[in-house]
Amino acid sequence: MHRGRSAAALAVLAGAIGALACAAPAAVAATALADRDAYARVDATRVTLGNAVAERSWSRSPFETVELLDKRAGGRSWSSSAPDFTLTVAGAPISAASFELQSVSLTRLPRHGIRATMSLVGTGVATGLTATRTADVYPGIAGFRTQTTLTSTAPLPLDSATLDQAAVGTARPTIRAFRAGADWRSPGWKGPPLWPDVGGDFRKDTSAPAGGAVEGNAEWIDASAGGRDLFMAMERNDLPSSRAKYDSITATVGMDYTRDVIDLGPFEGEIHVQNPAPNGGRTRTLMPGRPFALEAAFTGFGLSEDDAGWQWQHYLASHRIQPWTHDVVFNTNNVTTNPPISTGSKDGANLAAIQQLAPIARRLGITTFVLDNGWQAASGDWYPDSPSHPEPRHLFPPRFPDDHFAAVHRALGSMKLGLWMSPLNFNPAAQSFHDHPEWVCHPISDALVAYNESDPNSGSNDAGLPEWSTAGFAHVESRIRNAIVHWGVRYFKFDFMAWLDCAGANDLYEHHDALLAMVDRLRRDFPTVTFQMDETNDYRSFPFESTMRGPTWFQNWPPDVPRLLHNIWVLSPYVPAYTIGQAALDGEGGGKLGWHRYPVGTLMAAALPTHVTFWRDLRTIPGSVIRRAARWVAFYKRHRGSFSLATFPLLGEPLDGGWTALQEWNPDSQRGALLVFRQNGAGRSRAVRLRLVRPGLTYRLVEAPSGRLAGVVTSAQLRSGLRVKLVKNGARVLLIDPVGAPSGRQRSRTRGRDRASHQGQGHGRGQGSP
Repeated sequence: MHRGRSAAALAVLAGAIGALACAAPAAVAATALADRDAYARVDATRVTLGNAVAERSWSRSPFETVELLDKRAGGRSWSSSAPDFTLTVAGAPISAASFELQSVSLTRLPRHGIRATMSLVGTGVATGLTATRTADVYPGIAGFRTQTTLTSTAPLPLDSATLDQAAVGTARPTIRAFRAGADWRSPGWKGPPLWPDVGGDFRKDTSAPAGGAVEGNAEWIDASAGGRDLFMAMERNDLPSSRAKYDSITATVGMDYTRDVIDLGPFEGEIHVQNPAPNGGRTRTLMPGRPFALEAAFTGFGLSEDDAGWQWQHYLASHRIQPWTHDVVFNTNNVTTNPPISTGSKDGANLAAIQQLAPIARRLGITTFVLDNGWQAASGDWYPDSPSHPEPRHLFPPRFPDDHFAAVHRALGSMKLGLWMSPLNFNPAAQSFHDHPEWVCHPISDALVAYNESDPNSGSNDAGLPEWSTAGFAHVESRIRNAIVHWGVRYFKFDFMAWLDCAGANDLYEHHDALLAMVDRLRRDFPTVTFQMDETNDYRSFPFESTMRGPTWFQNWPPDVPRLLHNIWVLSPYVPAYTIGQAALDGEGGGKLGWHRYPVGTLMAAALPTHVTFWRDLRTIPGSVIRRAARWVAFYKRHRGSFSLATFPLLGEPLDGGWTALQEWNPDSQRGALLVFRQNGAGRSRAVRLRLVRPGLTYRLVEAPSGRLAGVVTSAQLRSGLRVKLVKNGARVLLIDPVGAPSGRQRSRTRGRDRASHQGQGHGRGQGSP
């Protein structure tokens, strides 16, 4: 049956051969472009991109990678004469070698680097397909970003596609899957029935011996040989279709759409469905004349596993993550009132509560004040709960006056206003639903409307569970734009997202793609507005879709310190720690509040590498705790650049309860921070060896939160082990700065990279230090 489908589809392609047949390209004039140490060259036979540390070159016909070269430490060629990608169209494999390169354009990138845009035309089995393959090289980074956009002359089912591949030969492979869903996921979670492979921790590594094959659901692959690494990462979420593979010769990352079946959103903790084998499942359809962009991938090199992590983080911070302000956030999710003004998941933050909370938030050092689920009269309409737009159940008085949040802004003063939203969802009582039933995602939302109306008050029903199809997204986007322009909102937390098939409107993938495209438009038009994705359910946009657009909200329930540290420890250095939102100053457990179990300094030290967010009703925190925490917040704000770097896990796994540590580090500028936690570990001191420390330098150590000089040490001392003394459950945070910067030119470049990850904020190099 598959063969018949392939033959029919390829017959359609063959019928288009006359339309796309073209003469052999004319002689190609050599062209070149440079930006800092990045360069590009195009001649009659090759396209070459490179910089001082890496180079990649392609042949024109057939189109394939001629060489992937790490120039450092004597050089290492990782791949030669191998296709860039492979498509499976209607069951038939089509290699990149079935394409010919027709033209190349070279452009400089806005944040430095060069892009080669290569126009490809299919031949043979690929006749009727064209592709645009972009490849980016950046100054000083050992790696290349690639992306492919396909266009077909006929409707074609795309079963799978690799985003990039490299013929690495014999290597030791490891594939890595990064997962969210802390509402149900934990290190010991066995997974939903019948799907134990989905269980486990937030990162799952699967390895094989050198030359051994490995394949599975993953967003990352390492190929290690001779103490060096080639790695690939795809900029995608963790749907079952995200795949990484090593077949004993070639390493690939890509998608196998046939693995996906359905996204069950918050029910994924109990029920999961995916296709256990290739074929069947889903496909994506290439529509005639409509460009179809595959996700991007980054292929990089490491002189070690740590260096590979740095090259990835360097790429993200300098060129991929759109800058967003690393604010200190308060979220009203746990705010309550007496008498209550909520029957379910909505919070208790009305104007009176905000007026009480705002002075405490200012003393703590909060810069963004987020109203969580509850500010809206009805999800879907997205107006404040006010006399003109009252909550449709009419159970409680309006929360706000009819002033477009003017009174809220007066209470907040200089703090920025943020809003929670569930952009895909609506409440059945929303006027927008009654006016536009054609926007509804049928058939699943028909059942959700009936369920929501049968019990409008409990749980998340008071917000609203049914979802819009993509037909309703223009309305949602208009409400967000209105909130930014007319209400002064500067931060959004997006929640409740599940990707659905909506009859006559969109499939699961189109639902997902349209939401991300909306976020990208909003980011482009309002670059000072932050968009946070709630990833407490899996399969939304974690790991590398949400974190390239802003922070995530990762953990709902108040975790204790070992869990807070574990979440960072296990995801580093792959997922940027500064994007991970967790409850600061918490650590509740055993019936005790966090500050009764741990020193305030330990609670705050655990928050510094993350997207610092306070989630507890501030009115319930003793004033003495607020004052001590405020010193840490002030220190973070002065030095946040030292906590927005690549994060490396040191010492032991935090959940083991012993000594553990995190190293924030920029290997180019040789600056960062060390965060050490004793927990219940034996011994009063521990030597902590830092990674990627350049020999021959001297460093100044600055203590947090006092800012006092704690000492001067050498590279040799940091590499052999900095000895740290702590009491049980204690923590120590040290800023580390070179006394003399490595070089003026290098310092200039690395300062730019540090600034890239926290737009509008001083990076704190030396601020407040002796």
